[in-house]
Amino acid sequence: MKLFIAAIVSITLSGMFVVVADEKSETAPLKVGDTAPNWTLQDAEEKEYTLKKLRGKVVFLIMGNRKIREEDDKWAEAFQKEYGENEQVVAYIIGDLRSVPGFIPKRFIRSQLKKNPPPVKFLLDWKGEIHKLYQTEEKKPTLYLISQEGTIVFHRKTNFKAEIHAELKKEIDRLLAIPDTKQK
Repeated sequence: MKLFIAAIVSITLSGMFVVVADEKSETAPLKVGDTAPNWTLQDAEEKEYTLKKLRGKVVFLIMGNRKIREEDDKWAEAFQKEYGENEQVVAYIIGDLRSVPGFIPKRFIRSQLKKNPPPVKFLLDWKGEIHKLYQTEEKKPTLYLISQEGTIVFHRKTNFKAEIHAELKKEIDRLLAIPDTKQK
C-alpha cells in the first residue's frame, strides 16, 4: 500500500512539474523594440501576404476578431484617411477566426468579406496562430506598428481613441521621415 501511495504522489508531482515547465515555455509578451515575428496569411481572394516581404515599408497591424470588427474598422478608416495614398506605409486587419463555427465554410467567410470589405486589407488567421504569437486582446483591438526594418515601434491594446490615434500618427510620420538608406 505504501508503494502504491508513493507511486501516486510521484506521478502527481511529475505532472505538476510538466505543467510548470509548459507555462515557462510560453513566449514572452512582445514589446516595443522587439523584432516582429514573421507570418504568412491570406486575404479573401486567397492572395498571400508575408510580413518579411513587407520590409522597407511601415506596417500597421490591427488585430481583432469578429466581435470587435467595428472597432477594427474605426482604426482602419482613420489610417486610410491619413495614409491611404502613401505607398510607404500599409495597414492590415488580421482577423482571428477561431470563434467562427466549424460548420460555416471558409468560402462563405471569404464571400462575406468580398461583399462588405473593410477599409484596409483583411487577412484571415483561421487557427488564431498569429493572434497567439502576438498575444492579442479578445475584447479590443491589438495594434502593432512595425518599422521598415521589422522592429515593433508602437503597441497598444485599445478601442479607437483620438489621442492614441494621434500618438500612432506621430510615430508613423517619424518613421516616414527617416531617409531610406537602401535607395541610391
